[in-house]
Amino acid sequence: MSDFPGPALSRQRLATYLRNLRGAKPAADVARAMHWSLSKLNRIENNKVTIQPLEVRALVQHYGIQDPDEIERLVQLSLASRQRMWWREEHSVDEDYLNFIAFENDASHMYGYQVSYLPGLLQTRAYAEALTASVPRKPPQEPRVQEVVDIRMKRQESLMQRLAGDNPPGLSQAIDEAVLLRAIGGREVMLEQLEHLLELSRFPTVTLAVVPLALGAHPGLGGPFELLTFSEDDDLDVVFIETPASDFLITDEEHTSTFRQIMNSLLATDSRRDSLERAVARARDTFLSDARIGG
Repeated sequence: MSDFPGPALSRQRLATYLRNLRGAKPAADVARAMHWSLSKLNRIENNKVTIQPLEVRALVQHYGIQDPDEIERLVQLSLASRQRMWWREEHSVDEDYLNFIAFENDASHMYGYQVSYLPGLLQTRAYAEALTASVPRKPPQEPRVQEVVDIRMKRQESLMQRLAGDNPPGLSQAIDEAVLLRAIGGREVMLEQLEHLLELSRFPTVTLAVVPLALGAHPGLGGPFELLTFSEDDDLDVVFIETPASDFLITDEEHTSTFRQIMNSLLATDSRRDSLERAVARARDTFLSDARIGG
């Protein structure tokens, strides 16, 4: 099992393989032969549900696969895809968000752009509480607010464990300069948050780029997003877009390639660590000198 990717990539690979294996065979005929509903087969092939190892074995044998090594490889992918990870216990969270977290845990590089607030992976708990509470206009101690923040902190914990490991992922985030000046949570919260950004930037595989206000119009003004890439699967990019109404997970290469281009352009504007330090210093001076900022 150690030679297999995490559950998200395993499920994606298995779904793609099974969909290609069916080829031109009518889906209704395959579902009937397996004693499944057509909906179940469609959900398996579209990576909406996992498939049990015994079902994998029966399905690929129905397709004529006899090689025991190949069958075992697919069974192992099924086993890997069904690992119970912490995010699968978060039943009240949008499905696309859960799938994004699963992919994030497998990603070799995590990119993102934010124009209004700091990316979730970079937030301190105090910043996350103030930000999350502001949307529903609830107190930070409200259970729903704490639930959202807890999930964000668990994502960070997973990231920090990986960054400290033998094969750390890349983390490249482009942050609009205005984000550093927006006093979410008040002065003390922002001062702590700014210091946290500098600490994160010291990891060798972390790049925090500040998109300067002086840049004017640029490709990122289309909106914030997160982009995941995978060294184990060059054909798969995952884009996640979060909105107040719903979340969107995009895996179609025709669309994800656009976000790759935008990300490359944003990172090229400013990828030097000393630029982050200067931007943080300017923001810190603003919060220390402006008595109107609470906290």
